[in-house]
Amino acid sequence: MLLIRKSEKLSAEINFLKQQDKKIIFVPTMGNLHAGHKSLFKKHKEHIYLASIFVNPLQFNDIDDFKNYPRTIQKDIEILDKQNVDILYMPYKNFLNQKPHYNIGKISRKLCGKDRKGHFEGVAVVIIKFLRLINPDYILLGEKDYQQALIIKKIIKDFNFKTKAKIFPTVRDKNDVALSSRNQLLKKNFFLAKHLPKVLKQIMREIKKGEFNLIRIDHFKKLLKSKGIEKVFYLKILKEISLDELDEKPALCRVFISASINGIRLIDNMPIDRRIKLVDGNIICK
Repeated sequence: MLLIRKSEKLSAEINFLKQQDKKIIFVPTMGNLHAGHKSLFKKHKEHIYLASIFVNPLQFNDIDDFKNYPRTIQKDIEILDKQNVDILYMPYKNFLNQKPHYNIGKISRKLCGKDRKGHFEGVAVVIIKFLRLINPDYILLGEKDYQQALIIKKIIKDFNFKTKAKIFPTVRDKNDVALSSRNQLLKKNFFLAKHLPKVLKQIMREIKKGEFNLIRIDHFKKLLKSKGIEKVFYLKILKEISLDELDEKPALCRVFISASINGIRLIDNMPIDRRIKLVDGNIICK
């Protein structure tokens, strides 16, 4: 595996590979890799896999959160090497010296964007710089960060990048907890995280049975708090393509949740495998 720190060297390597008609598959990460990341590296012999590790300070609205974000560089390098990744790009801090301006629009003001001011703008800055530098054929993203994936797809469209975004299913543990680099920060309270996917699955079951009214959301928020969840930032059912609220037009939707356990913020979402609509507060399956 080739480790590159300078953008000039990466650019030269990419130009060389493209002259050989190699397709480049890009996987952006902030390190602290787990099985969810590993699932993205399904090696195609004819393609070049390029991973990045960069803990982006611009997407943290809490300086302590940035400082405490788990960093396991040596372990990450070993994992990527075993996954037969071709290139690892670990840019220096001056990677952020020039920040492209981009107006994400309404999608950045929903869900996590409501109480994490500047988070998605920070994500956008780094992704735009990565895509301009690497110009990959594909960028691989995880479904757990679904809102972020939608924003990256919007960036690709708005900037006319030729990159195609592929979104892969969330990898979960035996209790259906979505794998996340933040999970290890929960330590002895990790067991509480299992209540998030439980609630998502129960909501989906009730929707499919035709027994769900939106007022049930408040019941599930109270249930989570009674189980020991510190705070529920949101628990929402939104349209999958736009994150718009439900209405009388049937659409594919997802259930989204964000909650904190001892100050550690977790997110998750699950797709509802039927089109649904909202009529007088009741969710109807098509």
